[in-house]
Amino acid sequence: MLSNRTLRWRLGIAAVSLAAAVAVYCLARYYPPALLEPIRATQSTLAARPELFGSLPSLFYILAIGLLVGSCATTPAAARLHCSLWIGLALALELTQHPLIAAPLSTWLPAVLGDSAWTLIGPYWFRGTFDPLDLLATAGGGAIALAILAYTRENKHEAVR
Repeated sequence: MLSNRTLRWRLGIAAVSLAAAVAVYCLARYYPPALLEPIRATQSTLAARPELFGSLPSLFYILAIGLLVGSCATTPAAARLHCSLWIGLALALELTQHPLIAAPLSTWLPAVLGDSAWTLIGPYWFRGTFDPLDLLATAGGGAIALAILAYTRENKHEAVR
């Protein structure tokens, strides 16, 4: 069982990571995801440096969600498993942005999902860009999440605070 202190640390790191990802999208991108468009405040100085900020959202999102799903698990082994499954899913989604995969997906997936679901997730493949650095950032964010889960694990004999 996790102590309240450990859970607060994990959730705090997740919240800061999520806020950092949103900040990069809103401040250092000319075209953030549609969900963040209303709060976009692009700073041209930051947006002019895509090599610095390009893959950071991938790292921060995977770190945040990896910590969240890992913190919901009941054992350290389950935490690692849940986080690893999330990392695998995120890597698979990044790979599907490769043109050789995205083009076929875009032709048959709308029929499988239906219009409302495709309207929501279709832009991921139409506007998304495959970038090997995003794969590296995803793996890096996942590794950091797994390390934090390992470092902050507690055994079941510790008192809950």
